[in-house]
Amino acid sequence: MKIFRKLLLIFSGLVFISALPNLFFNADFQYVYLNGESGSFGLYPYAYLSAIYDVFLYLARPDQWSIVVMGKEYALIDVLFERVAYSMKVFFISLLLAVIIAFLVSMMISLASGTIKRFLLSVVNVIESLPDIFIIIGVQLLVVMYFRETGVLIGDIAMTGEEIYLLPVTCLTVVPAVFLVKTIVLLLKEEEKKAYVELARGKGLSSVHILVVHSFRNVLYSLFYQMKLVFSFMLSNLFILEQLFNMRGVMGLLMWSTGYTFVIISTLIFLPFFLLFTLIEQRMKKSIGMKEDGTYA
Repeated sequence: MKIFRKLLLIFSGLVFISALPNLFFNADFQYVYLNGESGSFGLYPYAYLSAIYDVFLYLARPDQWSIVVMGKEYALIDVLFERVAYSMKVFFISLLLAVIIAFLVSMMISLASGTIKRFLLSVVNVIESLPDIFIIIGVQLLVVMYFRETGVLIGDIAMTGEEIYLLPVTCLTVVPAVFLVKTIVLLLKEEEKKAYVELARGKGLSSVHILVVHSFRNVLYSLFYQMKLVFSFMLSNLFILEQLFNMRGVMGLLMWSTGYTFVIISTLIFLPFFLLFTLIEQRMKKSIGMKEDGTYA
């Protein structure tokens, strides 16, 4: 029941947000775009309530779902699932690569000697300080420069026909990988101070065995909650990526959505992640004997 209450609150929030422009403008976004007119700014509570009613009305009529993209109207069902599938493939491939890279790099840093460890952490800090948009445009420029010098195109820098993966996945992987590296290294450093690590060393276990089998397993619970933050800024970066690479993904579709289309698209993006995080969280709590009220069995 707790999950259903959360879902209901989230869905209600999406509905209220979807109608929010009507509270301040007396014209719909798509109407303004198609007719080149601008609504007057003000406070229109009746229009807001009417827009909320329209959202529920259209949600009950799937045969009338449509969306206007750059002045052209499409049946929502015809374009939605294809775009969601493409965006989610890019997202999950990037997330998987980020986790693998973060695990390997954090292990290297934790096992490295003082000088090498400081160098690796410096590299991570430099990459972390770079703005996301700088990394994306920088990768595009490097590909163009390499193509001009060698005539070899590493990957398409914009989507024209077929779906592109190499450069978008590369750009989307960098930021979460760096964040996860710093998080894992910090958590592992805290684990080094605990008694079981000293005991394991006293038994003659290798540093690699202690890190992988014992320390890393103990930081998974804390790392899981950091993944929610990773999820949020990966989605925001995906939105930027789809614009700069001209990708026909769901985030670009979200930019043109309003009213009930915003609710539908946002729900399709959010719901799988919500259910996944909820399932994993319940399994992890069960494995450590934690009850729903936060107490332990």
